[in-house]
Amino acid sequence: MASENSTVDVLLEDLLASIKAVLGEELVGIYLYGSYVSGGFDPGVSDLDLVAVTAAAVDGIDLAGLERMHADVVDRHPEWTDRVEVVYVGSSALRSFRTSPGPLAVTSPGEPFHRRGEPLVDWLQNWYLIRETGVALVGPPAATLVPPIAWNEFVGAAARYAAEVSSRSLTTASPGSLAYSVLTMCRASMTVAAQQHGSKQEAAAWARERLPEWAWLIDAALACRVARGAVGFDDERTRAAAVAFVGILAAEIQRQATPSGGRERG
Repeated sequence: MASENSTVDVLLEDLLASIKAVLGEELVGIYLYGSYVSGGFDPGVSDLDLVAVTAAAVDGIDLAGLERMHADVVDRHPEWTDRVEVVYVGSSALRSFRTSPGPLAVTSPGEPFHRRGEPLVDWLQNWYLIRETGVALVGPPAATLVPPIAWNEFVGAAARYAAEVSSRSLTTASPGSLAYSVLTMCRASMTVAAQQHGSKQEAAAWARERLPEWAWLIDAALACRVARGAVGFDDERTRAAAVAFVGILAAEIQRQATPSGGRERG
């Protein structure tokens, strides 16, 4: 059986060639970031996170062609269904992301390719991680396209995203979404309280040690994540505990956080 690394390489080779074929000279760069680069990548479970920067604004590129291309790539690599996120952003908008209204185009787990119109500052965590940890698969280093972002801005972004997650209606959420919310709150709490950004597994271990009374719930979230939502978080006790845990950590994060920020997608 091929290793996950070789499977990733095959997918990336196909995906990059396909993006280049659609965008041509409009493509400025493609950047890989997230767990595959920074650590915590679980074979068969984790997503691949990429950003494609374009010369023109997103509304000026071939969105219909990109939508068809992404569907074709998934058809050729079904094992990556709902496991790839690619964010398309114009280079000018990215350089001025704090004031740019967008737009973006995104394909991500659980969502088809679509245009998004929210302010680009809402994606501050993504831009920070691309600049600081991203690997250029095509084009110049990410730091030449993403302006400097201070650590305190990133911390503020983590706190704001935690508040957004806690505001969602979690009582009817799927098991996978509940597990994601629990682990996201662990990660945001570690970022704000410990001033460290780590993988979901590192954040879970940090929160587990700090909050031993919640260790069983954090373990359940990790198991549910590895099962891609097929195991756990299907009984009322665990679901109610997840909602309570998210609320408790969200309140704590807001007390500790400094103002500033945006949100991370995926």
